Amino acid sequence: FLCSKGIRARAYHAGLSDQDREDAQNAFARDDVDVIVATIAFGMGIDKSNVRFVIHRDMPKDIESWYQEIGRAGRDGLRSDCFLFYSWADVKLHERFLDHIDDPDQWHERRATIVRLFDVLEHGHCRHQSILRYFDEQILPCETSCDVCTGETVEALTAKAPASERVTKVRAAFLPSDVDDELLTRLKALRKRLADREGVPAYIVFNDRTLTEMAQLQPRTPDQLLSVSGVGATKLERYGAEFLAEIVR
Repeated sequence: FLCSKGIRARAYHAGLSDQDREDAQNAFARDDVDVIVATIAFGMGIDKSNVRFVIHRDMPKDIESWYQEIGRAGRDGLRSDCFLFYSWADVKLHERFLDHIDDPDQWHERRATIVRLFDVLEHGHCRHQSILRYFDEQILPCETSCDVCTGETVEALTAKAPASERVTKVRAAFLPSDVDDELLTRLKALRKRLADREGVPAYIVFNDRTLTEMAQLQPRTPDQLLSVSGVGATKLERYGAEFLAEIVR
């Protein structure tokens, strides 16, 4: 479905061959695809800094899983969003996976972890505060970074723009106002060419935060480029001339 809408997407699940799974994982790491639709089989070894969205189409099995999976978003420090769709039917579905447990006490203990996540989601407290409370840490409500604190719903988000404009508007919302979006697109294309040439994931060249700062500051000299976060002497020597040339162009 996503591919039919022009989105570069791949699937990842246990029913695929080892080679197909490896190909999908490598394509995602190297920015050859933008979206991976996956089961929980995906992601344990992924160290990709520029994941902008983690979307759960149903509820994870417990709070620990939810915390670990959303933790893959925004490791470069730029804004990233996590969405979780859930209902009580997800609890009943997870119960079916407990059928192999013969010990009644263990069965009830495992089920309690499922229900606990549902309760956390339903109670309407700050998401960040609720997660950390589960791990025995106390913080004040985030006030700005979850749907409970902001009062913003999925329905409100999707109603803000027609579907044809939504991708552009969402993308713009992630960027500082003084970033040259067209330049950022060209810098990402250059990064992709260099990463493909060296056979490495794109973030190994520069992460999204570094490219965003380049498009914001638009350095014109090696010394100016060194002032950009994520650019050191080694990367300046290896990639600096090509990125400066693209910025000047």
